[in-house]
Amino acid sequence: MAVFLQQASLVDMNNVSLTDKLANLYGRYTEVEPHVNAFIPERDFKERLFNDANDLLEKFPNQYERPAFFGVPFAIKDLIHVNGFQTQAGSKLPSLTLTSREGSFISKIRSMGALIAGKTVTEEFAYHSITPTRNPHNIEHTPGGSSMGSAASVAAGICPIAVGTQTLRSVIAPASFCGVVGFKPSYDRVTLDGAILMAPSFDTIGFFTQDIESMQFASSHLIPNWRPFFSEKKPILGVPNGMFMNFMSEDVRRVFKNQLELLEKAGYSIRHVDMPWEDAFIAGDSMIRMVHGEMAQIHETWFRQYEHLYGSSVKDAIIKGQTVLLEELEKYRIGQMVLRNDLEQTKMKYGIDLWVSPAQGGVAPKGFEKTGWAGMTAIWTYAGLPTISIPLTKIDGMPLGFQCIDSHGNDEELLFWTKAIKRSLSSE
Repeated sequence: MAVFLQQASLVDMNNVSLTDKLANLYGRYTEVEPHVNAFIPERDFKERLFNDANDLLEKFPNQYERPAFFGVPFAIKDLIHVNGFQTQAGSKLPSLTLTSREGSFISKIRSMGALIAGKTVTEEFAYHSITPTRNPHNIEHTPGGSSMGSAASVAAGICPIAVGTQTLRSVIAPASFCGVVGFKPSYDRVTLDGAILMAPSFDTIGFFTQDIESMQFASSHLIPNWRPFFSEKKPILGVPNGMFMNFMSEDVRRVFKNQLELLEKAGYSIRHVDMPWEDAFIAGDSMIRMVHGEMAQIHETWFRQYEHLYGSSVKDAIIKGQTVLLEELEKYRIGQMVLRNDLEQTKMKYGIDLWVSPAQGGVAPKGFEKTGWAGMTAIWTYAGLPTISIPLTKIDGMPLGFQCIDSHGNDEELLFWTKAIKRSLSSE
């Protein structure tokens, strides 16, 4: 078993010089990237990196007036356009066809001094394909998908922060598998322009860091209109009843039960709640039909011209999506808002502050075909709620994340209480 892990905390970089940040990035990249394959290969990587650093020094010459992310290396999922980089999106389509100008988020982090470490590997159009990226905890196991490159780059200590996207599970699953913090903000809280989308009614930008303190720091600068939250109370935790709890292995169920018992001993109230969704909905194919239908719309022009270049999984998904009628898509979109409201009403009825569950139904499988399960994540993303996975335990040597979910727009509250939960469980 090969392990490629190293600490890389964002909050520890505040007093690190740009020279040392570059040395750390390039040294770690040179050492572990050939084994982990988190990044899209880049010709003249070192030259570009040091040129960008010099540009930063010219742009921000006064060391006392430098912005929050000055010289911090950001790894960016290769669905998100970055000026100066091609966008391939894990596909064989011509990059000139796919590449466009960067959007507001990338422009924002540049204005805050970020250094673009590179583009990270994704499954084809964030849907499915075999990729070269390996899990830094054990390179014989999947890192998860589709934001695998971003999660692996942080777990391996190459970058202290990385950016991904989530449709059904693509931030939470790789965060759980790679043993890092993965945060998917509320739907549309961060504008996702300048990116190739898979299903616009789901797609949300997400972030990876090694620790919750780094995630709080990053989110307070990256999420618009951030409102600091503080509470002395312990949140009341809700655990879904029904089919949802069947989406996990017996090992995960045992670990989660033990975590709930530890939280109760630490003074948390746990309430098991009948949820406002139908078991048939979360276990059926409605959400994936919605994704397929929106994929077919996104890819309509490209698919007409380049169908022969699409991988079999993505091609099949688009063909299935072509059979989804607009009326069916609209029904699902209305259902998103209904469920979001119903979940809020359920929280109020039972006095729930935070939903909790395992982040995945199992740990990272051996091999690279299976990159995660949507059972523990998809329904929350469908409702547009903010979710986070924090690394708290391992099963057979592989990480398993603990997932916390809050109401739409309560991102600040979610991160505050998740930090407290991690502290309670880590101290036991």
